[in-house]
Amino acid sequence: MGLPIPYPSDGDIQRFTGSGPLRDIVIPSSFDYTVTEDSFGGDAIVDEYPGAKTNGTSAAVTFTEHNANKYLDLVSGTANDGYAGQGYGMHFTGDRGCLAEFIVRTPAAITTMKFEVGLSDADDDAGAVNQKAATTSATAGSFAVFVFDTDDDANIAFVSAKGGTVVSTHDIQAAAVDTTYRFAIRVTGDNVEGFINGSKVAAHGGNAGIEGGTGLTPWAFVQARTGSASRTLQWHKWRVTQPAY
Repeated sequence: MGLPIPYPSDGDIQRFTGSGPLRDIVIPSSFDYTVTEDSFGGDAIVDEYPGAKTNGTSAAVTFTEHNANKYLDLVSGTANDGYAGQGYGMHFTGDRGCLAEFIVRTPAAITTMKFEVGLSDADDDAGAVNQKAATTSATAGSFAVFVFDTDDDANIAFVSAKGGTVVSTHDIQAAAVDTTYRFAIRVTGDNVEGFINGSKVAAHGGNAGIEGGTGLTPWAFVQARTGSASRTLQWHKWRVTQPAY
């Protein structure tokens, strides 16, 4: 029997009531689990990261020393469909199981913008999702991400794919400006669950989930949906908790 995969622990210390929440708090401190995380402190992004994936005028992934509260800027630039994305490495799988958590903040304007946050099978795609739509298309073959895309509407969706077959839980909630979101994705085998600020909002499984044997990377991405306005997504922190064996 494999080790249990934790659930997001948002607010568990405040609302602690029993062994379930306690388990989710304790698991990351156990030697049986590997916790990989970053909150973008220091004077430079660490060398373990691959090069950012960018395209278009002024598109960039920017690390600024002394950023209050620490974050990485993902800047779309001003080209139509210009983008900036950052991965880490395809070290995590559903077959072993993992919990991926992310903290991001939206800019003061979110019109003409797309962003995605989650797990993907590549760190050099021009977005895991091509476009959020009634029939969502994708570049990545195995992934699970939260997506916001004003080419479709003003709502956040949860999109995943297994073997190139894309499924979406659409229109979860409207995205807001100047707002910090905690996104989490729990992967067990070929099954994925999505959480926003601690609340479960989607679950995809079986042939409509993810490929458990495929390596996945933490991933954040922003894209301009017009040629006149650059958008910046602040990426404050990520963590992936996975059994060590």
